[in-house]
Amino acid sequence: MSDSMESVNPLMQIDTGFRSYLNAYTRSFQNHVVDGQLDYAFDSDFAVRQKITGLTGWSKLAKAVNSADISAEAKHLFMKCNQAGALKYPELYDIVKVCAERLELNLPIVFVREDIDKPLIYSVASDIIEPCIVMTQKLLELCTEEELQLLIGCEAGRIQNNHAVYNWAFTYLNYNRNVYKPAERSYKQSVSNQIVCSLIEWVKYADITADRAGIICIDRPGRFLDIFCGLYKKGYIDFYGRSGKDLDFGKLSGLHGDNHTTAARSLKSDGSLSELERRLLASAEFLSCDSLFAWRRDIDKSDIHTISGQICDVRSSIILGTGGQ
Repeated sequence: MSDSMESVNPLMQIDTGFRSYLNAYTRSFQNHVVDGQLDYAFDSDFAVRQKITGLTGWSKLAKAVNSADISAEAKHLFMKCNQAGALKYPELYDIVKVCAERLELNLPIVFVREDIDKPLIYSVASDIIEPCIVMTQKLLELCTEEELQLLIGCEAGRIQNNHAVYNWAFTYLNYNRNVYKPAERSYKQSVSNQIVCSLIEWVKYADITADRAGIICIDRPGRFLDIFCGLYKKGYIDFYGRSGKDLDFGKLSGLHGDNHTTAARSLKSDGSLSELERRLLASAEFLSCDSLFAWRRDIDKSDIHTISGQICDVRSSIILGTGGQ
């Protein structure tokens, strides 16, 4: 029965393994892959996704998201939205090219939406759809060049690390009423509590991976905290519906400096900080990681004491307050 189905349906023959995904959407990654994942990716991101794929009900939810929801979103984008290119939104297109070059990623399609009155950016990708980054006109008007580099870099990182299906599955969770809701929602069954809890947990780790990609893409990585704080103060709302107008760059910069001079064995998670503050501080640990300088060989690291990717992950986990996976 299986052989006959494969002969009829070519989709059954698609290799959905992570290495094949990287081969399809990454130009040259051999020097940046460790144990089957990109060297800048947060280890817990990959570990929790592996756990999710083994949960009861995930395969049906993922299939519905992949085959229906994402396809419907892509169709809407191609029919209704403006595509950035050399003639239309050339400044944005140039930023996308820089980010793709720095992440050694095939150039994703970039759309600008005028039908959503929110400063929003997200990515769309699946096994059968070309990767897309989608930005609203309102966000484009809000951002400086550095802010666009960071946001585009984060979404390019989500594409590069195969986050899309998990992100779109997250839209089925009634976890945050402000989370982006796609027009097509084809999965009609209830999502199991295990999947709900695991996706909420995964988002914390996926953010770190995406932030690290953004850090790789910005001209001056050391400005990561400053740029993100500025974005949130302007009213930026992310795909998951989170905002952060109360972020204090001076406070976070001071805490990051303290963390930087503290050994991993003495680091502690500060329970008085918000989840967003802990996330940004955890991501900022990547600023002294060997992996950053392997991707950005144009940056001088002579006066920086660097740490390995493994130590960086440990430190990020402690700051997040998760203990890792």
